[in-house]
Amino acid sequence: MDEKLVLEKIKKSEKVAFAFLEQLVNLDSADDAKGGIADVCHSIGDFAAALGFSVEYITTPNQPTQVFCHRPNEGKKKIMFIGHADTVFKKGTAATRPFKIEGDKVYGPGVADMKGGLVTALFTIKGLLEAGWDESDFTFFICGDEELSHPHTNAVENFMKYAKGKDVCFCMEPGRENGAVVTGRKGAARPLIKVTGVASHAGTAPEKGISANLELAYKIIELQKLNNKETGTTFNVGVMKGGFMANIVSDYAECEIDIRAKTIVEAEKAIKDVQRIVETSYVSGTSSIVESNKISFMPFETTPQVKALYNLMKKEAAALDQEELKEMYSGGCSDVAWTAMVGVPSLCACGPKGFGAHTEKEYFYKDSLVERMQLLAMTIMHLKQM
Repeated sequence: MDEKLVLEKIKKSEKVAFAFLEQLVNLDSADDAKGGIADVCHSIGDFAAALGFSVEYITTPNQPTQVFCHRPNEGKKKIMFIGHADTVFKKGTAATRPFKIEGDKVYGPGVADMKGGLVTALFTIKGLLEAGWDESDFTFFICGDEELSHPHTNAVENFMKYAKGKDVCFCMEPGRENGAVVTGRKGAARPLIKVTGVASHAGTAPEKGISANLELAYKIIELQKLNNKETGTTFNVGVMKGGFMANIVSDYAECEIDIRAKTIVEAEKAIKDVQRIVETSYVSGTSSIVESNKISFMPFETTPQVKALYNLMKKEAAALDQEELKEMYSGGCSDVAWTAMVGVPSLCACGPKGFGAHTEKEYFYKDSLVERMQLLAMTIMHLKQM
């Protein structure tokens, strides 16, 4: 197979790729624009269908669309790309801050996180197929509610179901500004603890009150003790509320916790620790419950197979005379966790190298779109070296 032809095909597709990216970026696709999420998914599905993929749209009334694209090739390496069609930018943002290219940067809502990554995956596949590459079984699955940790759909189940049996998976979150890909991520949970006490006048009958605030304070101290530098597990009580007026003993208090953990074992332990603290009464007469005490994103653990895929991609970057491909560990979460959980060697942040995700300054470096396509294509072509 002529590798130069693949690289040339990808380079020649640059103008069309940016035109397609502009189309996607100028579609609002936040949670309040579910029609836009559907439009992004259908645009991608139409593109994939033209490349010979079978396309299935997974829909639930009034909920975000998912799209599953598959181009089977019996007996060949099974390659999976994953991503999300939603962004954090509310309806109307694209009209006020549309796609644009200025100098060496590309701007727009969701341009890096992660519409640039979606386009990278599609045009990588397109370049390979147009050059005559027929040695891969391709799958592309896109969800529609990643930014909210999948409250609306069965996307997590689908990520794991479609990933089973794949040889590798590339998650198309944006590459870091220095071009690094991500080889490990923390998992996350967001429990909400609710405490009930007994209200009473703080001046005339304080002894009749039972303070929910005090109970919550004890619980917060116990939660803080769970922070563990050795394992990397962190507990942050980011939001706390309690009471109604200063002269009333509080009968209600709550706190929202952000938990991060590096391993599945530690994440599961953290959930049990929260439950233990909730079930313990530090102030007699109070009662407590916890909501959402579950792992919303599993950790993406750095396995030897993940490192092998990274090392191959790093080698291919050097062969292409690209800058050294660095790796990094992230405290943030992504759907790569689900593919890794079912044993698929996976890499995250395989999209163009960008900066400022979730902000008005979000961009990626223009040249990195083609660079990433070419790097992914060469990695796929040399997977037998793993």
